[in-house]
Amino acid sequence: MTLSGFEILDILELIFFTPGLVASIYVVYKHGHRKQLGWRFLVMICLFRLIGASTSLASVHHPSTGLTVTYDIMNSFGLSAVIYTALGLLARVQSGMDVHGLPPRIFRLLGLPGIAGLVLCILGSINIFSDDTSDQKNGLTYFRVAMILFLVVFVADILITIHSYFHISHVQKSDRRLLFAVTAAIFFMATRTCFSLLCAFANNPRYFSSWSLEWEAILVHACLGVLMEAIIVGIFLWAGFTTVPAPRATSPRRKVGPAVYQIDSESSKPQV
Repeated sequence: MTLSGFEILDILELIFFTPGLVASIYVVYKHGHRKQLGWRFLVMICLFRLIGASTSLASVHHPSTGLTVTYDIMNSFGLSAVIYTALGLLARVQSGMDVHGLPPRIFRLLGLPGIAGLVLCILGSINIFSDDTSDQKNGLTYFRVAMILFLVVFVADILITIHSYFHISHVQKSDRRLLFAVTAAIFFMATRTCFSLLCAFANNPRYFSSWSLEWEAILVHACLGVLMEAIIVGIFLWAGFTTVPAPRATSPRRKVGPAVYQIDSESSKPQV
């Protein structure tokens, strides 16, 4: 049986991201489960790719709108997970810089565009594959706004990376490997982001689409989308394996003084 280009791409995703998922779970276990470290987003990249590839293969034999929508959502979620993995690693770098680092509230605020973008991606994918023309237009609008929100966070990643280099002397030696990993991944993140923006705004599904069956679109998607995420996962896994875990914040120990007993000298005398 001859495999289509889409099926070959899906199988390659399963081959790469399955061990990638196992490795990323180990990295999360090694570094802990604290949100500010960002390692959990690395697991999400692999999960989103595996779910997308599985639904795509399933749709070959059991085509349905639900499977197509799920596949499209997973592709959009992959971009957000890539951007927020980098943001989480930068948050650790900045937290180790003490007063020279950015306030933690900045990273919390940058989480809001991601949440809004994920919601818009879901609404966009559902409406794009609707039979109603007006819903399709609304879905495309939602998708475009979501990509702009992700772009804002990606630009923030770049600016925070630059800020870290301006204060490189205050970056802990154990965290510099994370900063170098984010720096190495920025080019591939930019390529992945540009691909999503072209899918949203170019209006040319023959070349820029994550679900088109045209061989040109499949090739572009494989090179600018899937391959970029695979390289980014490889870079971040290298950083996770070679970087020591962040020290846990220890709460100050409570000083417990000796028990104080008030003894009445008069009452302590033996009664006659």
